Amino acid sequence: MIVSSSTPTLILELTAGLLILIISFLSTEIAIYFLIFSMLLSPEIVVASGGQREVSLRMDDILILVISLGWLARNAVYKELGVFVKTPLNRPILYYVIACIAATSIGMIFGKVNPQQGTFFVIKYIEYFAIFFIVLSNIHSREQIKWYLLAMFATAFVISIYAILQIPTTERVSAPFEGAGGEPNTLAAYLVIIISLLAGIFLSYKSMRIKAASIAFIVLAVIPFMYTLSRSSWMAIIAMCAAFIIFSRQKIYLFAFLLILLVLAPMIIPEKVEERYRATFMERPVESPTQVKIGEYYLDFSASARVISYKRILDDIKIHPIFGYGITGYGFIDGQYFRTLIETGLIGFAAFIYLLYMIFITLLKIYKNSSDELFKGISLGMLAGFAGLLAHALSANTFIIIRIMEPFWLVMAMVIAGAGITNTNLAKRSLQGAFPERTNP
Repeated sequence: MIVSSSTPTLILELTAGLLILIISFLSTEIAIYFLIFSMLLSPEIVVASGGQREVSLRMDDILILVISLGWLARNAVYKELGVFVKTPLNRPILYYVIACIAATSIGMIFGKVNPQQGTFFVIKYIEYFAIFFIVLSNIHSREQIKWYLLAMFATAFVISIYAILQIPTTERVSAPFEGAGGEPNTLAAYLVIIISLLAGIFLSYKSMRIKAASIAFIVLAVIPFMYTLSRSSWMAIIAMCAAFIIFSRQKIYLFAFLLILLVLAPMIIPEKVEERYRATFMERPVESPTQVKIGEYYLDFSASARVISYKRILDDIKIHPIFGYGITGYGFIDGQYFRTLIETGLIGFAAFIYLLYMIFITLLKIYKNSSDELFKGISLGMLAGFAGLLAHALSANTFIIIRIMEPFWLVMAMVIAGAGITNTNLAKRSLQGAFPERTNP
């Protein structure tokens, strides 16, 4: 019936999709590759809308569901594997998820949260952590991590080329399948992760070939990054560079790079970027009488709206201080920390800050204890990239945006799995020679 009433193109798309789902169910490792390629290259379908929120599904949402089913099935058969790999992040993730569920449930009871929207958004939040645990439980070797990372860089290469091709025809570039207007801020945060990983690899590897490839890729990624005109990501880049300077042992490269950048900045920064910066700070209000004044300058309408909403949240949180209004129960807020506070209350906010703290501590410990070039590079890159995302979240919903959190938690799984692989190899080497070899007489 479907074949007879559909176009050939639709039939081919459905067949390809079904084939991907079957392969994903049979092989979790192949499914993870599909997931990596679909993170920024899959279209969105709006399945429900209302108010200021839309509930959308993407190809990677379906892939995560299929991978999760296969993961649970495998653990049901091989019970000795355990459902969750033990990590320092398990407890903070559990606390945060419980806080989100509790706050949203209470919001539904009091009529502040639409049950359909609240449920879908909570599932979305849990989905990010599912990626982390699924990938972590399926990594068993250094080679796997290397190939996952290469697949991620291949996807980033395609995204960067796609964005660069938009530069002559659009005001702000964005990733594919983002609808009318796109989401430049999301693409910029994604590129912050990619650039920080490449910089970490550059600083950790001794091979000049790998260093040269990393620098070339960074230059390629920086071009679309600048044309996103994302002010949140400008703060992220500053925080990322500061983290590299603080934690990296190759400070001479960083200072040389910053010196070169300062000299070349007037020649390489696009005019659009300069205009965007100048438009942010004004000597007099020209857009709205509600523009916020900081010192001698007025913020533009967009930045002013954020500041005004933050002030309103600090007043409204007094009404529901413990569990907040529930996820999607307050309206749209463009700022992760204030949004978490108003939606999940002091309980959820504390759980969220605890999770961020444990991510930082875990990355720092892994970086300091890593000796392998690959693991040291990606742990340093993630440490600096995480610092960048913390700054980005000051004025964006960084830690709940799927196109940022999917690659973030994927690489977090690789970093923690790499630490486990390193420790296992060290343990094996420490036993070698401990006992005399037995030989037949």
